[in-house]
Amino acid sequence: MEAEKLPVHAIQQAELILKLYDLRRETVMREARSYIGGAFAPGSADELVQIVSAGDRNTGFVLQVYGYWDMVAAFVHHGALDAGLVYDTCQEMYFQYAKIQPWLAEFRQRMNLPEWMSNLEHLIEGSAKGRTRIATMQKNLAAIADVRSAQAPANRV
Repeated sequence: MEAEKLPVHAIQQAELILKLYDLRRETVMREARSYIGGAFAPGSADELVQIVSAGDRNTGFVLQVYGYWDMVAAFVHHGALDAGLVYDTCQEMYFQYAKIQPWLAEFRQRMNLPEWMSNLEHLIEGSAKGRTRIATMQKNLAAIADVRSAQAPANRV
C-alpha cells in the first residue's frame, strides 16, 4: 500500500510550527520565557500596568513573549495555521495567557490599548477546549501561588 502524501498546506503548517519552535529557543526569547513562566505573576491590573510601564528589561520580556503569542494567534486568525495544531503544540501559550487573562480588560482600558492581545484572547477563549484549558491553568497558577506564599517566610531567613 502506497503511503498517502500530506497536503502541501499541512507540510507548510508543520514547517511554520517548527520555525516558531526555533524562535522560542533564541537566547533572549528563552530568558524572556523563563521570566514569564516563572517570576512574572501580576496579582492585579495595577501590577500588570506597573510591570509594562516600567520600561526595564522585564517590560521588554513581557512585550516580547506576549507579542510572540499574539502573532501566533494572528497566524491562526488569518488561516496560516490550524487552531487545532496550535492547541496541540503550543501549550505554553495557554499557561502564559492565564497569567494575564484576569487583568486583561482593565489593563487595556487603563493603557488605552483596546486591541492588545486580542488575537490571543480570541484564539484561546474562542473555543470550549481553550476555555477549559485556561480554567485548568488558572487552578495551576493558584496552586503555584499557594506554594510560593508558603515558602516565602522560609526564604527570608
